[in-house]
Amino acid sequence: MKIVRTLVIFGAISLSGYYGITHSVNPALAQIVPDQTLGDNPSLVKPNVEVKGLPADLIEGGATRGDNLFHSFSEFNVRDLQRVYFANPAGINNILSRVTGSNISKIFGTLGVDGAANLFLLNPNGIVFGANSQLDVAGSFVGSTANSIVFGNGTEFSATNPEEPPLLTINITPGLQYGQNHPQPIVNAGNLAVGQGQNVTLVGGSVISTGDILAPGGEINLVAVPRETLVQLGQAGQILTLSTPTPSIESNSPSVTEFLSTLNHDTGVTVSSDGQVTITDSGTIVPLAPGTVIISGALNAANLSPGQTGGKVTVLGNQVGLFDSGSIDVSGNSSGGEALIGGDFQGQGQLPLATATYIGPDTTINADAVSNGNGGLIVIWSNQSTRAYGTLTARGGAQSGNGGLIETSSANFLDVAGIKVDASAPNGLAGTWLLDPRNVTLGFADTSNGTFDSNSNIFTPTGDDAVVNIPDIEAQLNAGTNVTITTGTTGTQEGNITADGFGITKTTPGEVTLSLQAANDISLKNFGINADSGFLNLVLEADSDNSGSGDVELMNGGIDTGGGAVTITAAGAIALESIGINRNNNRSDQAPPITVISGESISLKNAGINSLTSGDNGNAGNVIVQTGTLTIEKAGIGSRTNGKGDAGQVEVTADSISLIRNAGISSNACLTDSCQDNAGQTIEGNAGQVIINAGSIVIENSSGLGSDTEGKGNAGAISITADSLSIANDSGFGSIAIKGSTGNGGTITIEVSSLSLDNESGIGSNVDGVEGGKAGDITITADRISLTNNSAIDGDTNGRLDGGDITITVTDSLFLSGNSDIFTNSSDPDSDIRAQGNAGEINITAGSVLFENESGLGSETRGKSEGNGGKITITADSVVFRRNSGISTKTTDNSTGDAGTITINAKSIVLENESGIGTNTEDNSTGKAGEITINADSISLENNSNISAQTFSGDGGNIILTLQELLLLRDGSQISTTAGTEKQGGDGGDITIEADLIVAFLEENSDITANAFDGMGGNITLTAQGIFGFNFPDQPTNLSDITASSERGVDGNIEINILGVNPSQGLVELPTTVVDPSTLIAASCAENVKVASDDSKGDEFIITGRGGLPPSPLEPIISRTVIADWVTLDNSATENYQSQRLTPAAREESARKRPKRRIVEAQGWLIGPDGTVILTPFPTTPETWANSWRKSPSCEDLRRISNGS
Repeated sequence: MKIVRTLVIFGAISLSGYYGITHSVNPALAQIVPDQTLGDNPSLVKPNVEVKGLPADLIEGGATRGDNLFHSFSEFNVRDLQRVYFANPAGINNILSRVTGSNISKIFGTLGVDGAANLFLLNPNGIVFGANSQLDVAGSFVGSTANSIVFGNGTEFSATNPEEPPLLTINITPGLQYGQNHPQPIVNAGNLAVGQGQNVTLVGGSVISTGDILAPGGEINLVAVPRETLVQLGQAGQILTLSTPTPSIESNSPSVTEFLSTLNHDTGVTVSSDGQVTITDSGTIVPLAPGTVIISGALNAANLSPGQTGGKVTVLGNQVGLFDSGSIDVSGNSSGGEALIGGDFQGQGQLPLATATYIGPDTTINADAVSNGNGGLIVIWSNQSTRAYGTLTARGGAQSGNGGLIETSSANFLDVAGIKVDASAPNGLAGTWLLDPRNVTLGFADTSNGTFDSNSNIFTPTGDDAVVNIPDIEAQLNAGTNVTITTGTTGTQEGNITADGFGITKTTPGEVTLSLQAANDISLKNFGINADSGFLNLVLEADSDNSGSGDVELMNGGIDTGGGAVTITAAGAIALESIGINRNNNRSDQAPPITVISGESISLKNAGINSLTSGDNGNAGNVIVQTGTLTIEKAGIGSRTNGKGDAGQVEVTADSISLIRNAGISSNACLTDSCQDNAGQTIEGNAGQVIINAGSIVIENSSGLGSDTEGKGNAGAISITADSLSIANDSGFGSIAIKGSTGNGGTITIEVSSLSLDNESGIGSNVDGVEGGKAGDITITADRISLTNNSAIDGDTNGRLDGGDITITVTDSLFLSGNSDIFTNSSDPDSDIRAQGNAGEINITAGSVLFENESGLGSETRGKSEGNGGKITITADSVVFRRNSGISTKTTDNSTGDAGTITINAKSIVLENESGIGTNTEDNSTGKAGEITINADSISLENNSNISAQTFSGDGGNIILTLQELLLLRDGSQISTTAGTEKQGGDGGDITIEADLIVAFLEENSDITANAFDGMGGNITLTAQGIFGFNFPDQPTNLSDITASSERGVDGNIEINILGVNPSQGLVELPTTVVDPSTLIAASCAENVKVASDDSKGDEFIITGRGGLPPSPLEPIISRTVIADWVTLDNSATENYQSQRLTPAAREESARKRPKRRIVEAQGWLIGPDGTVILTPFPTTPETWANSWRKSPSCEDLRRISNGS
C-alpha cells in the first residue's frame, strides 16, 4: 500500500549572477565518463571550452526528446576548482543526467548549465557537494539518489537498469523512482545556487546540508525518503508528489555513518572511530539514521526585491533537524513565504510527516514581510516528538500588513522551552504562534541546554506532557505575537491542557490573542491572565477536534483582558469557581464580546463574568452564554458602564437556568458610590439589555436579574422567553433608574407558559429619583401566573415622568395570595421637590383571576407627589377576591394627584371577606377619587366587601356598574362614592347601576351611598327589574340603605327605575290597554253561574305586575314569591292633585311636613276561609296554608262571595 503526498515547487525565470573561478584548471576527463547506453546519441565531454568567460568542461551530445535532453554517465564527478557545464541547445528546457556506475558522485567544483534549462542529476549511489562546490544553474536543480526517472507514459530513464528500451518521445513531467534498497544519502557542504524564482531539490535516503542553498524567491526542498518511493516532479512552479510505502522498520539499511566515512573531503560533518557523527565546526553530535535530514547551514529562499514575495523551504524526512547556527529564510519584501519543517500545517495535507523534529536554540527561521504585506507561514511538525528552541519570526511589513503564522506542534510530545517567536505587525494585526501537541502543561521548564528534562536524544519522545513555558508565552504576547496552544487525542494521551499556579501579564500596547484549544479538557487553577496594557483576546476551547467531549475548569484565579474578547467553549461542562472574568474595556470603540458556550452545562460558584467600560472609552462588549444547564451560585454574569460608553448586552440561552443564593444576571449603568468621571461629569452611558431564552428558569434565595442606571443613561430592557419561570425567597428582577439618576427605567418583557413568584419575590421597573426619567413598562404573557407570600410586580416612579405600565395577558389563570400585589406608584416621600410623574397603568387580560389573603392590584400616588394614580383594567371570565383582597387606585400621604380609574370586564365578579375595589383618596390627600366602571353578568359582595370611590377632601369618584343579571350585597358590604371627612369638602360621586336584580338583606347593613360632608351628595341611579332589601333613609342607618345625603351640603338624588323590559333593548311603546283581562280571568264556571251583580259581565281582577301573584289564574301561587304590600291611597290621590297646584316652595314644605310611610316587604301570606289571600309582614309556615294554597275557589264559593254571604 502506498500513501500519496503532494509538495508545491515554484519555478524561476533568470539567474541573478554567476559564480566564477578566478583561475583556470586542467580538468581530468576521467572524472566524467559517458556510457554507451544512449546508442547513437552518446554524451560528449569537451574540455577547455570557454563558458561564461572562463574555461570549463562542456558536456554536449545526448538524446533529445521534445524539450528534454538526456545524458548518461558511468562516472560523474567534479574535482576541486573544476568547472563543468552542460550545453543548453535551443528548445531544451530540461537536462536529465544519470550515473549508471557504482560510485558516488562527488561535486567539489562548479557544476552548471550554459543556459536556462533545469538540471537533473540522478545517482543511486549517493551525491556529495563538497565545501568548495558551487552550482551555476539559471533554472532549477534536482539532485536525487533515486533509481530512475519515470514518465507518465510508462517510460523510464533508469540509472540501475540502463538497458531499458530506448527513449521515445517524452513530453510529460518526470518522476523519481526509488527501488527495493534503501536509497543513499545526499550531502551538501557547498554553495548551491539557482536563478531567481527557481528550485533546488535534494532527495535521498538521508540529506545533510552543512553548506548554503540559495534560491531567491524560489523553492528549496530537502527530502529524505525510504525505499520504493516515487517522487513526481513537475516543471518549475508545479506540484511534487511523493508516493511512499506504508511506514515500516527498515532492516539491513545501509549506515549513513559508513557512507560519510568513505568521503575524504570536507563535508561539514565528522565521523569518529566509534561511528559518532558531529558537525565539524561546532562539534555538535547529530543522531543519524536512514530517513534523516540534518541542516546546519543556510537555506535561503528570501526575495527582498521591491514588490517580491518570499519563497518556500520544505524539509521532510523521518527525522529532521536544524542545528547550530543553521538558518532558513523565506522572507519577502511584500510578503513572507513558507517554511515547512517535518510536515504541513497541523499535520494535514499530503506531505509525509516526520516522526521527530528538532530546531536548535541557536537556529533561526524567518518568514517576514519586510516592507509591506503579511508575515509568512512557519510549520514545525512531528508525529512523535518536536523540540523547538530557536528563533522563529513571521513579522508583518514595517509599513503595512499582518503578522504571519508560526506553528510548533507534535501529534504527541512537544518541548518549546526557551523558544523565541515573533509574529508581530507594527502596522497590522498580530500573527499567531500555534502549539499543537497531545497533552500540554503550562509551567516552568528548564531551558539551560535547550532540551526537555536534559534528554540528550533529541529525536526521542518521552511519555511526559509537553511543557510550554509561561515566560515564553508571556514574552511572545508582549512582543506582539498571538499564541495558540492546541492538543489532539491520538496516541496514549488524552489531549488535555493543564496549569496550576501561574500568571501571564501583557504589558505592551497592541492587540494579541492567547488561545488554548484542547481536544479534551482544559484545567487552569490558581492563575491570573491579565492585560495591563493593550488588549488581550483569550480563547479557551475544549473539544477542538469536535469529538464531542471536553470540559473547562477554571478555579481560584482571575482574567482581565483590558478590552479583549473572551471566548470559552466546551462540548462538555464548564465550571468556574472562585474566579473573576472582568473584561475592562480600554478601547475607544465597541469592545468585543465575552462568549461562554457549553454543550452540557455551565456552573458559576463564587465567580463572576463581567464586561466593563469606563471613562471616555467605548461601549462594553456583550456577554453571551449558551448551554444545556446553567447554574449560578453566589456568582454573577453582567455588563456595566462607568463612563460615556454603553454597557453591553447580556444574552443567556439554556435549557434550564438556576440562580441560587445571591446569584445574578445584569447589565447596569454606573452602580458606584459616585457616578462621575474624573472630570466630575455625571456618567452618561446606558445599561444594556438582558435577554434570557430558556426552557425553565429558577431564581431563588436573594438572586435576581437586573438592568439598572444611576447616571444620566437609561436602564436596559429585560426580555425573558421560557416555558416556566419560578422566582422565590426574596428574589426577583427589575429595571431601575436609581436615586440620583436622570435616565429612564428599562422595559421588562416576559413570555412564559407559567410564572410563579413566592416568598417576598418581585418583578419591577422603577424610577427612584426626582430628576429621573420614565419607568419602563412591564409586559407579561403567560398561561398561568401565581404570586404568593408577599410577592409583587410593580412599576414605580419618584420622578418627574410617569411610572411604567404593567400589561399582563394570561390565557388561563392569574392567582395572587398572601399579601401579594401588582401595583404602580407615583411617590416622593424624601424630597422637597414634588414628584410629578403619574403612576403607570395596569392592564390584565385573563381567563380567571383570583386574589386572596390581602392580595390584589394597586396604583397609587403618595407623599408629595403631584402625579395621578394609574388606570387599572381587567378583562376576564371570572374575577374573585377573598379575605381582604382587592383592587385599589388611590392617593395618600398628602399627595395632590387624583386616583386612577378602574375598569373591569368579566362574566362574574365575587368579593368576599372584606375585599374591595376602590379608587380613593386618603390621609390628607386632596385629589379626586377615580371612576370605577364594571361590565359583568353578575357581582357579589359578601361579608364587609366594598366597591368604593371615596375621598379625604376631594370629590368622590363615579361608580358605573352595568350587569346583565344580579348585583348582590351581603353582610355589611358597601358601594360608596362618599366624599370628604369631618370639616373637609368634596362632592359625593355618582353611582349608576343597571342590572336585572339589585338585592341586599335589610338587616345586614349593606349600603349603596353617595354621601358628602360639606359638599353635595352624589346622585344614585338604579335601573333594574327588581330592587330588594334596601331602606331609603335620609341618613345612613344600621340597616341596608341607599343614601345620597350631605351633612352640611345639598343631598344628592336617588333615581329608581324598575323596568319590565330589558332597558338595554331601548324604549318600548306600551299598548293602550295595559292588561288584557280576558287572559287573566278564570272561566271554569258554567255560563248560568252569575258571579257579578251585572248580568252583562263578570267582576274584574287586574294584576298590575307589582308581584305576589302569578300572572295567570291558571298558575298556582308560588310559596316563596316575594309580595309587596298594597298601599291604601286614602286621600293621597287628592293630596297629590292638590300638591300639583301649589307653588314649588309650598310643595317642598308640604312634603317636608307630611309623615313618611314605611313600605315593608311581604314575608308570607295566609288564605282565609273564604279564599281571601292575606299578605303578612312575617314569615308563615307551611302548616298554615298546606290544605288550601293550591286550591282554586269553586263556583259555589265564588257565588257566595259575590252575594256577600
